[in-house]
Amino acid sequence: MTSSEPLSPARRARAVVALGLGVAAGAASITILSQIMRSVSAVGGSCADGGPYVSAQPCPDGTGGALLLVFGSALVCVLGTLWGAHVLRAPQPVLLGWPALFLTLGWNFLDDGWFDPPPGAGVSGGFIFCGILFWVMGAGPLLIGLSVLRGNRSTRTTPQAGPPPVVVHHPHLEEPPPAPRAPDLPGGDDPRASAMSVAGRLERLAALHASGELTDDEYRLAKAATLREEVSG
Repeated sequence: MTSSEPLSPARRARAVVALGLGVAAGAASITILSQIMRSVSAVGGSCADGGPYVSAQPCPDGTGGALLLVFGSALVCVLGTLWGAHVLRAPQPVLLGWPALFLTLGWNFLDDGWFDPPPGAGVSGGFIFCGILFWVMGAGPLLIGLSVLRGNRSTRTTPQAGPPPVVVHHPHLEEPPPAPRAPDLPGGDDPRASAMSVAGRLERLAALHASGELTDDEYRLAKAATLREEVSG
């Protein structure tokens, strides 16, 4: 389907549902991942389950299933938003996933390491460093994208100066030089001289049209201009 073809109501409805599900799935995956990080921070900041090298601190219950849910939600987010926004010809909300993820996780690091550390943990310089780093990684692309979007919008709204109009002169359409005026008669202007002048110009135009020097449009325009001059005169 090309961009000029209208969307059918059914296809538009499917695209809206897919886009909405994709945005909801993306928000859910970031929220679940944030809660996993919170729970791991509450038990010391690291944990492990199973394998030959088992950490002394096991992970909270349900951590593995929650991670699988995060991956599934992220997949639904990417597929739904990409397809739905493409069909609706809308901006891609999936591009906001990167800053949303890193800003959220960066806040978790700062909150657990500085603003509200777990009981008995105290301020953690490592958590503060990670929080600032994650905020830079999230806010940097977001600010760059907003500046680019603002520049594109101002370019679309600012009228562009076009080239100067091209004026084409055709020798047969230009006004002929005024004919020598006949001497005034005692009774005023002679209408017969004016009628003869108009008739002569019409005959000249007809001859030029018959010889092919004037196109149909040029002949029509010149004839109409001559008749207007007769009426105005």
